[in-house]
Amino acid sequence: MSLSPLLLPSKRITGHTGAVMFVAITPNGQHIISGSQDKTVRVWSLESGEEVRRLEGHTDMVLSVAVTPNGQHIVSGSSDRSVRVWSLESGEEVRLLKGHAEVVQCIAITPDGVHIISGSRDDTVRVWSLARGQEVWQFEGHTGGVNFVAVTPDALYVVCGSYDRTVRVWSLENGAEV
Repeated sequence: MSLSPLLLPSKRITGHTGAVMFVAITPNGQHIISGSQDKTVRVWSLESGEEVRRLEGHTDMVLSVAVTPNGQHIVSGSSDRSVRVWSLESGEEVRLLKGHAEVVQCIAITPDGVHIISGSRDDTVRVWSLARGQEVWQFEGHTGGVNFVAVTPDALYVVCGSYDRTVRVWSLENGAEV
């Protein structure tokens, strides 16, 4: 599917009742996922712009969304300090991941779909097992909230950016800072 005809300046998707904080596109290019200040995650048809599904469960604004590489799950991070995993097909909440002491600002998923990475204003980065829903690593060292997390294409390292004006790199194999 070519996106260029769909992304004309006149193309507008509406429905959220609060500011849209983050968007992602499913790997097959058929859906847009949006997270909003209205506490919802929404799934939209990229072609028609129609709302396909509304995911409710967060108790505060949704700041980040991501889609697993296989397109089966949506992951969202929120000001309610939680990370939630949703089934894209059914819209059901599959996992509720808790552990952060502050707002979850950013989410990433490893290219192999095995781990979820979450960054928070509590100055930590947590690595979660998608399959088990358990914390695997907690990376500490930032002295300011974590704004962004990324994973290297080989799924060996997590890279994080923070309000403390640093970028840090951690190993997913042993949890050590590189």
